[in-house]
Amino acid sequence: MWKCTFSILSLVFCLGLSGQEQPSEKKEKLSFRPYEVKIGMNAIRTGRTFFNSGLTTHEVEVALALHRYNVVLDYGIEEHQRGETFDYENKGSYFRTGIDRNFTKDQQSGNVLSLGLRYARASFEDQLIYTEDYDFGEETFNLSNPDLSARWFEVAFGLRGKLVSNLYMGFTMRWQFARKIDGEGELKTYEIPGFGKTKRQNSTAFDYYLMWRVPFKN
Repeated sequence: MWKCTFSILSLVFCLGLSGQEQPSEKKEKLSFRPYEVKIGMNAIRTGRTFFNSGLTTHEVEVALALHRYNVVLDYGIEEHQRGETFDYENKGSYFRTGIDRNFTKDQQSGNVLSLGLRYARASFEDQLIYTEDYDFGEETFNLSNPDLSARWFEVAFGLRGKLVSNLYMGFTMRWQFARKIDGEGELKTYEIPGFGKTKRQNSTAFDYYLMWRVPFKN
């Protein structure tokens, strides 16, 4: 936890320095021409893949910056395998897209302090296999949902700061709401790729990113 806190404080400090460097007498030029794109990976999801034998998950993010806004697209894959006395498998992909408002004024720094809205959608399948022991013997059950889909919305707060050269790091905090699942049968799905467990209608998430900045020539 202290590492996360230290990273957040470091990013805030970087953003504060860049804000001081911006000349106050300069009038902001209104232009919606893209000036950079950041491409990166969700480090938390990749880390969970290495430390959890029953989970494979990766996510990439692309953020196109224009004026004070970032157009963001995330794409990820996820596969869970759970159970000791049963076998539960859930696998699929998801995407999120939306627009963030960047509250930093210095475009040259590449730093971001943002608040935005996302639309997210997942396509996946799940399967449950378990055995019941009756007096007359055992019976194995196989339940599955081969064509599941889900959608939800997110409010996202983000922070990105320069680490070195064009390498940036930062986090996104999400409030996920208005979840809806389609395609369920007798088996009620346990989790949704990109969203998490379905026991709550609304949820929160914290993701940490490493991103490479590609500035455009004006």
